Amino acid sequence: MANILLDKSHKKLIQSAIDLGDWLLSLDGLSVQDSQAIKAVQKALNKLPKVNDSTLAMYGFSLEQGNELAGLVRGWDISLEYFANDPEQQGGLEMFSSYIPIPESTDPDVLAEKKNNELYFHWPIGDICNLIPAGQASQWLQQISNPTSLAESAERLRVEIVFADYYGEVELPVSALAKTQS
Repeated sequence: MANILLDKSHKKLIQSAIDLGDWLLSLDGLSVQDSQAIKAVQKALNKLPKVNDSTLAMYGFSLEQGNELAGLVRGWDISLEYFANDPEQQGGLEMFSSYIPIPESTDPDVLAEKKNNELYFHWPIGDICNLIPAGQASQWLQQISNPTSLAESAERLRVEIVFADYYGEVELPVSALAKTQS
């Protein structure tokens, strides 16, 4: 078993990751296996700062609009990994959001918008405690506190779940989110 060094300021972020799992569980359209895997990821998050060897736990969602030629994909993900005997894959805890315009662009305005909309937090395995800027933590907490509010221009909702050797991906209509608001 390994540790991830967390401080008091990280507790709200960890709780938001667990709460995101609750929100995912509230969505219609997940299989029993998807729900079991989400609960297993939450259980691993609840054990923090302890992390079991051979942990591979992840869930998240993306809101998508357009198609492969023109559109936008925004995502929010949680990942917890630890493999003691694989120095290439020791992992840690990652929480991140992505903002992917399609097609990819090198336009400075598009890159600036991408930078303003992406967040990345990483806690490695071991005794390194990473500083999480308060403004970025606030931005994450605000977004994740009400994921449904992020869907205003999205056409599709995609949920992705990984736990051990289980992988699940579910595409849902954005209208499925209206049920989670009540």
